[in-house]
Amino acid sequence: MNDYLQGLSAAVDRELLVGLDPGRGTLEAAMHYALTVSGKRLRPLLFLALLDACRLEALRHVGLASALEIIHTYSLIHDDLPAMDDDDLRRGMPTVHKQFNEAVALLAGDTLLTYAFEKIAAAPLPPAQVVEIMGIVTRCIGKEGMAQGQALDLEFRGDAAAIAGIHRLKTAELIKGSLLAAAVIAGFDPGRRLLLEQAGIALGIGFQLADDLLDITGDEQQAGKKLRKDSGNQSPNAVLYFGLETVRARIDGHYREACARIGELGIDFPPFLSLMKTMLYRSQ
Repeated sequence: MNDYLQGLSAAVDRELLVGLDPGRGTLEAAMHYALTVSGKRLRPLLFLALLDACRLEALRHVGLASALEIIHTYSLIHDDLPAMDDDDLRRGMPTVHKQFNEAVALLAGDTLLTYAFEKIAAAPLPPAQVVEIMGIVTRCIGKEGMAQGQALDLEFRGDAAAIAGIHRLKTAELIKGSLLAAAVIAGFDPGRRLLLEQAGIALGIGFQLADDLLDITGDEQQAGKKLRKDSGNQSPNAVLYFGLETVRARIDGHYREACARIGELGIDFPPFLSLMKTMLYRSQ
C-alpha cells in the first residue's frame, strides 16, 4: 500500500511542475518553488485512489489531481502571509513570502489558482463533466467553502461553538470536493454522491482536528513548521477549548463516520482505506 501511494504521489509531483520554468521570471520561479516544497499530497491522492477503487484508470487523470494540489498550495501561500497566519516556514522550507517577498507571494498564489483551472479545463473528459467538476471545486473553495473558512478563522474571537463550522469550511470542503470530482468521473448517482460527501466532510473535519492536536503535541522538526502558535494568537484550535481527550474522541468519531459512509458505498480498496486512516492518525 505504501508503494502504491508513493507511486501516485510521485506521479503528482512530476505533473505539478509540467509547463513551469523557474528561469522565465520571478513569478514562475515562485510558483515552481511553492510546488517543489514537499507535501503529503492528500487531496490528489484521495481523488486518484478513489478512481482506482472504482476500477478506473487513475493516472489518466493525474493532471486534474495536480490541480487539486495546486489549489491547496495557493491557499497555503496566502495563509502564510503576515496579514494571515504569519508563518516563516512551510514543510521545513522558507515560506514563499520569505523566499521572495510578499507581493510576489500574493501574485504566485493568485496565478496558481488560475493555473489550476487551466489544468482542470484540459482534463481528458467530456465537456459536461469538466464543467461539473469546475462547479464543484469552485463552490468548495469560494464564498461557501475554503475562502469563507479562512475569513471566519481571521474573525474568530473565542466562540467555541464556531470552531466546527470553521473547520468544515476551511479544510473539509476541498477534501470533500476532491472526492466528489472523482465521483463525477465514476458516474456516481445522487444517493452515492451524498454518502461520499458525508464521508468527505467527516474526513476533513477529523483531519483538521488532528492538525489542531499536532499543533499542541507535535514535534516541530517533523512538522516542518512552527508549532504551539495557536495558544498565543486566538486561533480556533479545538484542543484549546475542548481539551486533548475530547479532541481525540472526536477524531475517532469522525473516522468511524467516514468509514461507515465509505462502507455503505461498498468501497473496499485497501490503499484508499489506509489513506483515510493515515490522514486522521498521524505524527506530522
